[in-house]
Amino acid sequence: MSDDIDARLRAIPFFRFLGLTAVEAGNDSATARVAFTEDFIGNPVANTYHGGIIASLLESVASLTVWPGLVAPAPKPINLTIDYLRPAQAEALAIHAQVSRKGRRMASVESVAWQADPDKPVAKGLFHFLLV
Repeated sequence: MSDDIDARLRAIPFFRFLGLTAVEAGNDSATARVAFTEDFIGNPVANTYHGGIIASLLESVASLTVWPGLVAPAPKPINLTIDYLRPAQAEALAIHAQVSRKGRRMASVESVAWQADPDKPVAKGLFHFLLV
């Protein structure tokens, strides 16, 4: 993605809190990275991410695939399913989202988060957005 998209990401307070950095984007897909921060710890003993942060990252990147130019109105999430596959350790996360079906009023998006190896995802998500 261009610097323009990164600037738009930084303009959205929640995306700024998450620290999303755009990697690439197509018409129906988006990939982003997020650096680890202590604010994301859910289990201080195991030093792993909080599940809510992972779900938020999956949803945020999924929304980018159906929110052209990040201009209003934003898509409205109407349903989501998150599968936690393994603990996310205290290191950077990569997230990729791909539109699986898009109509005039609704879109379905699949997303996946991983750390060192994309073949070993830490979580997957399925999101349905109302396109307004």
